[in-house]
Amino acid sequence: MQEYTYQGYLPEVKQQVTDMAMNGSGMKDTARVLKISCNIVTQEVNKFPTTVCK
Repeated sequence: MQEYTYQGYLPEVKQQVTDMAMNGSGMKDTARVLKISCNIVTQEVNKFPTTVCK
């Protein structure tokens, strides 16, 4: 098992970012709730296909 030094890189957290974004949570709210950087949230949201974000 790989050990992560920063919680934002955990696959479970990345999945939570995706779930929260799909349910309409804002980026700053997501970062605050998950206690991760806004940059990590932005990176994950930018991976979405453009049709999902409309």
